[in-house]
Amino acid sequence: MSPFPVPQEVIKALARIDSGASPYDLESETLEFKSERGDAKKTLRILAEAAACLANGQGGAVVLGIEDRPGGSEAIVGTALDALKARRYIFDTVEPPLTVSVDESWHDGARLLLIGVPTGAAVHGVSGRIERRVGRSCLPMPPDHVAALHAEREGRDPSEQSSGRCVDELDRAALDLARRYLSRLSGERARYAALSDSELCRAIGVATTDGDLLVAGEQLFCEPPTELVSYQHRVSAGAPPDASERMAVPLLTAFHRTLGQIAARNRWEPLMLPDGQQLQLHRYPEDVVREALANALVHRRLDVPDPVQVEHFDDGLAITSMGSLVSGVTVDNILTTPSRPRNRLLARAFRHIGLIEELGTGITRMYRSMLRLGKPPPRFEEAANSVRVSIAGGPAGAAFARYVALLDESVRDDVEVLLVLRRLCSFSSVAAADVAPLLQRVPTETGRVLERIAGASPPLIEPVHPIARGRPIRYRLSKGASVGLGSAVRHRRHAGHEIEAAVVAHVREHGRITNRVVRKMFGVGTPRASAILRGLVESQVLTRTSDASRGPSVEYGPGPRMTTQKGLPGGY
Repeated sequence: MSPFPVPQEVIKALARIDSGASPYDLESETLEFKSERGDAKKTLRILAEAAACLANGQGGAVVLGIEDRPGGSEAIVGTALDALKARRYIFDTVEPPLTVSVDESWHDGARLLLIGVPTGAAVHGVSGRIERRVGRSCLPMPPDHVAALHAEREGRDPSEQSSGRCVDELDRAALDLARRYLSRLSGERARYAALSDSELCRAIGVATTDGDLLVAGEQLFCEPPTELVSYQHRVSAGAPPDASERMAVPLLTAFHRTLGQIAARNRWEPLMLPDGQQLQLHRYPEDVVREALANALVHRRLDVPDPVQVEHFDDGLAITSMGSLVSGVTVDNILTTPSRPRNRLLARAFRHIGLIEELGTGITRMYRSMLRLGKPPPRFEEAANSVRVSIAGGPAGAAFARYVALLDESVRDDVEVLLVLRRLCSFSSVAAADVAPLLQRVPTETGRVLERIAGASPPLIEPVHPIARGRPIRYRLSKGASVGLGSAVRHRRHAGHEIEAAVVAHVREHGRITNRVVRKMFGVGTPRASAILRGLVESQVLTRTSDASRGPSVEYGPGPRMTTQKGLPGGY
């Protein structure tokens, strides 16, 4: 069985190919198109390699019978390959054996094979060649990457291994720093600060009862052989650095120093609320910086010596760490997928010291804090062996931040609400499919989210009745939300008479109007612009003047109820 939601991805991709899109452009980390190459054995080999590659990532689907290029019906060439033979060949050829599903599917008269590939429980290869899906490419995995993936798939924690060092080798400054953090906490953990060095390490789980230091303890409290963090500040990306520091110090010390470097240059603007309360809107919220840096240090590949790169600009902050995202986590599901720390013991120790909160809540918190400022959420990018998180700098969106600050706490804490509101500040309306990628949910789930937000009291959004039967429900800002958001809304709702007057004025001046012009005039999408023009044609204010009846080339001119004179029926 193909893993959810791959079948839906295939259906959407086929629909777009029918519309002329190139299959190559539609491939992703979970979808690959193939066509027969040479004899059946060569095609089977290609399928086995593609399946192994996907299994080493997050799984997905291979569709046989479609050329990469061109788009449209020419790309759908079909296949005569036997489904059972393909399934058996993949099982026998991939090492260790890989069980996939192979199903026939007919599209536009062509027979296709849909091969569903699960995420592998092990690391898979073909004839000793091991590849992993990165973006829409299958890239060879170096031996150290293979070893790391093996450990990950087997559930081994690199930070839980013995380091070969003992507590006598701990860095005094790093230990003192841990005690300072612990003393700020409440409850049992605050008492850890008074423990001896060995007792403290055992209490947070990074040393054995015999005094042997685990890798997590070595990382936190021992000086590393190479640089751990490289920090650099520039006014802009093209400017020379005005501050830099290379840190070959224990992880805990590097974390603390880097936070200090960023805080020293973190500007803020005041925001006055109607009740007289003043908020400080930092360009880089402290919890966002803390979480991004902690993720980079705690979840990185410990066996790769390259330092964490921190690039600090006035208009952006970027943190890059070595190691791809762990299996099952991608840039497209990082908000909604459960936390899967690569170095579990190290992450737990960080939490014990009070440097991060409960595991699995950090990404959501980063999103929430950025969105409350009227800024885009953090952007995650994955390369073959690194992960980069970018955080927008510059001033906060004061109008959006003010409106959100006045909402009930349960609403302003809801990341999905904030994402939808921010989207509707740029677009007059949205459907479930429009915001599904933002919420990192499938459209059916997103539809329920939109219904929930519309049903809140007072409502923040409201449904727009479809202009044609069968079209999806769209939502727009409620009147109250639109007024409250003020200048954050970059488009505005227009009353019917305002729309008609503006269209008539344009036609009087230019003699014609098109759907594209209406979209630009009112900041609406194609369906809404079509509805506006259709309504004016039905009321005889406009009439179609071009031969075309559909598409962007349709032009409209003055109708019987509009002349160049004023004071005529309809107010025109």
